[in-house]
Amino acid sequence: MSEHVRTTTADAAAVPHAPLRAGEALLRVEGLVKHFPLTQGIVFKKTIGQVRAVDGVNFTLNAGETLGLVGESGCGKSTVSKLLMSLERPTAGSVFYKGTDITNLKGRELRRLRRNIQIIFQDPYSSLNPRMTVGDIVSEPWDIHPDVVAPKDRGRRTRELLERVGLNPDFVNRYPHQFSGGQRQRIGIARALALQPEIIICDEPVSALDVSVQAQVVNLLAELQQDFGLAYIFIAHDLSVVRHISNRVAVMYLGSIVEIGSEDDIYEKTAHPYTQALLSAVPVLDPAVRAHKKRIMLTGDVPSPANPPSGCRFRTRCWKAQDVCAEKAPELVDRGQGHPVACHFAEAVQVVEALDVVDEPLPATEPGLSAPGSRRIGSAPADRSEA
Repeated sequence: MSEHVRTTTADAAAVPHAPLRAGEALLRVEGLVKHFPLTQGIVFKKTIGQVRAVDGVNFTLNAGETLGLVGESGCGKSTVSKLLMSLERPTAGSVFYKGTDITNLKGRELRRLRRNIQIIFQDPYSSLNPRMTVGDIVSEPWDIHPDVVAPKDRGRRTRELLERVGLNPDFVNRYPHQFSGGQRQRIGIARALALQPEIIICDEPVSALDVSVQAQVVNLLAELQQDFGLAYIFIAHDLSVVRHISNRVAVMYLGSIVEIGSEDDIYEKTAHPYTQALLSAVPVLDPAVRAHKKRIMLTGDVPSPANPPSGCRFRTRCWKAQDVCAEKAPELVDRGQGHPVACHFAEAVQVVEALDVVDEPLPATEPGLSAPGSRRIGSAPADRSEA
């Protein structure tokens, strides 16, 4: 790509694959907030409250890195992904791409930015247009960005993308209803790759799939990351899947990040009580390990994001809660555990042993798959040092 002179903030953000300055994170999120209004009335509506879906989220994403985002349903993970894509506008806070504020981009500048930031949606059924063929779905981004691939080359590139994600390129004229769930998710991955992005947001891409298919899709994402140098924000519920693919992990609770650190920090030196409770609930296959694992049972329900508790939001379910927890919200800082934790009484412990993967091939049970076999989830951790 020829050198571009970045003349304005919007132009700098919109230049595809603009150079990354030394020491600068690929993506930086500062104080991200999204409140949805609660209204009353039909004709004359009035706002009676706010649902605090996302409330002060901060994190960075480096080039070629995978950041896992985990938490209970309703904690704000998917809302964060929509804010990063500008599918929702934030109430407050900023998102920086290569050091440039992209929070308020609109129109042409926003479309050009989305060449670099793509998303894989959670539901492989509703995220594909049932009236379009697979070839049309994968090539549709080129209609919006016609300079990426010349019209005469689009048929060839579409077939190449389908083959790269493990689908038979001869399926290009089939419709989504003719594919299984795992195959549909591969079509979504091919569509996300069409514009050659630098960042892909994976919004629970395997939660609707069978376990064996989950492993195939996760391993495909890892292979694509190595081949194309992609950076992922990987949102999921399954902690073993997150550990397999992530370099760093952020744990969300009721709209805020309560703990963030490397894979080893979160899984081997868990410091926040909520993260400890999450890990204690993960099933362990080894009977010897399971016999010595202590299950942490949380009491009560998750508070409403429309009326969160004062101070620490986890205090109503925490066994360590004291008066200071109700009076002062803990900051997300390192309290001696080696990584940031939002807890006044953080204490690093190892809740459960190895959760990740073993190198055991899985059969490619889906017809039409051409990708190599996957690996089973549930045993020794994988080496992510090369990522």
